[in-house]
Amino acid sequence: MLKTSKLLFVLVGCIMPIFIGTLHTYVHFKDLLNPEIEEYLQKQFTIAGQEQALWDTLGIVSFMMGISFIVIGLLNLYIFKSIPKNSPLSLMPILVMSAYQLGVIYVGHEYNQAFQFYGGIFGLVVTVVCIAITIQLKSDN
Repeated sequence: MLKTSKLLFVLVGCIMPIFIGTLHTYVHFKDLLNPEIEEYLQKQFTIAGQEQALWDTLGIVSFMMGISFIVIGLLNLYIFKSIPKNSPLSLMPILVMSAYQLGVIYVGHEYNQAFQFYGGIFGLVVTVVCIAITIQLKSDN
């Protein structure tokens, strides 16, 4: 059960964020950075009292989202590597990833993105199973 909980954490906490972040950053540069989209997104609106083009906001959010996913995965990998081989996982990183999955489900629902919605549900189920196994392992010790 120890191996299963660690494998689930590596899947949802490390592999998937790094994969999704890399894919998102690739798509950002491949499909979003072009003159047609830039021209289309020149509409101005106010954020925090400052006029800004939608293009600028989208660029910041899109790029930082991809990079943030990669960083989350790398931080979780560091957490995973710092746990002794025969010790159960700490609950905190699993709980944090569960909260993250709730955010993914919300975004998928709110913005009609089935991939995010169902991916978030899958990720949440995996993290809940990981939590249950980890609690069982800790109670056995």
